[in-house]
Amino acid sequence: MNEEKKLNLPQSLILLLLIIISVAVCIRLKTGGPMIGLFASWIFIYLFCKAVRIPYDHVVSGAYESIRMVVPTLCLLMAIGVMIGTWLQSGTIATIIVWGLQMINPAWLLPLTLIFCSVLSLVTGTSYGSVGSAGVAMMAIGNAMGIHPGMVAGAVICGAMFGDKLSPLSDTTNLAPAVAGAKLNDHVRSMLWTTLPTFVISLVLFTILGISQTSGGYEEGNLLVYIDALQSEFKLGFLTMLPAAVIIVLLLLKVNAIVSLGLSAVCAGAVSFFYQGAALQSIIRVAYNGYSTQIEEAILKTILNRGGMSSMLQYVAIICLAVGMGGMLDRLGVLGNILNAITGRINSDGSLILASLLVGYVTSLISCSQPMSHVLTGNMMKPLFRARKVAPEILSRTLEDAGTLSGPMIPWHGYCVYMAGTLGVAWSVFFPYLFLLYLTPLFSIFYGFSGISIKHVEEN
Repeated sequence: MNEEKKLNLPQSLILLLLIIISVAVCIRLKTGGPMIGLFASWIFIYLFCKAVRIPYDHVVSGAYESIRMVVPTLCLLMAIGVMIGTWLQSGTIATIIVWGLQMINPAWLLPLTLIFCSVLSLVTGTSYGSVGSAGVAMMAIGNAMGIHPGMVAGAVICGAMFGDKLSPLSDTTNLAPAVAGAKLNDHVRSMLWTTLPTFVISLVLFTILGISQTSGGYEEGNLLVYIDALQSEFKLGFLTMLPAAVIIVLLLLKVNAIVSLGLSAVCAGAVSFFYQGAALQSIIRVAYNGYSTQIEEAILKTILNRGGMSSMLQYVAIICLAVGMGGMLDRLGVLGNILNAITGRINSDGSLILASLLVGYVTSLISCSQPMSHVLTGNMMKPLFRARKVAPEILSRTLEDAGTLSGPMIPWHGYCVYMAGTLGVAWSVFFPYLFLLYLTPLFSIFYGFSGISIKHVEEN
């Protein structure tokens, strides 16, 4: 019976508040990001278990089970680190930067980034792959042009999540209707109501930001200096683009993301060895420690001195601590208490949509997992949607509007950690520019209370 004992609602809220405060303080003070705050959460949970006499061994086993589920993500992060390091050494990033500086007007970089990442994510079905390939390239170009890194990262993430949300090839696009009991085509059509308007608004906002960023501070002379410096350190040309071509082709062929990244890194290593003249020992060292440039330009040093498997280890630790925390909170009944409190106030279609979004955010906040958020939220809200005879595709749309899009907005969520680590931009820097992510739920709420796009069925 002891194993079944859980926290009540006030205890759950106090514990969750302590965790959020500890994480927020660490982020605000810029001391190790959320890692120390998340580590403190494990201590808080232990103390609560002792205070209310809940066996800690049972609770912590929930952490280990949850961590097991994200091992593929942890491997993916390390593969990204290896790929970025080898891309830098092979001259792939340098070539992309030079071509971008020569061909792209800085004023249009942000909207082009949004469109490019959207299309790539839409056709490949993976935001991870889009961010790891196109995202890294656009960040490098943006940094060289002097564009605010948070804006570029925001455009990358918005584009990647747009495609991930709408692509029939995406795992979340298939999971959400499966949980809700909706058809895939109906689900995608329903999502267009909330996603297309916010994409257009995001495109307009990024266009305005791009023009404002380059209205007075852009100097073409600086770009020529960067181009000359890169050409002096690397041999540039189409051959250096093979690693980028490899990963895009493999992603289009739906090859496993880790395998795609690994093969792209191997290809980059081969280019480094045969074309750039790098020694095998140097390639292996870069794959682990990252690339170190000889260029003295400060901007280029920032762009090129990064990558390597070791650069991702801190993000691996954050995900382990966050996901483990979520597993323990679930064992303690924190999630169930909060969800029951939210769903007890539903009296209209609008409040049903609003409650579903809130539940989606809470499950994402605690579980740090998009699939878990979809499953938990969908299973809890499905009976309520049936009772009000609201079509299942409205539920599946709502699951994505919250559960899918919330990931990059939560500092300790696996998606956010991945984006920050891959793009080299802190959460606090890119969060203000995630227009698509926080505007979409607003449209969902508006539709819920206005009745626009809300379909009812006789039998659900």
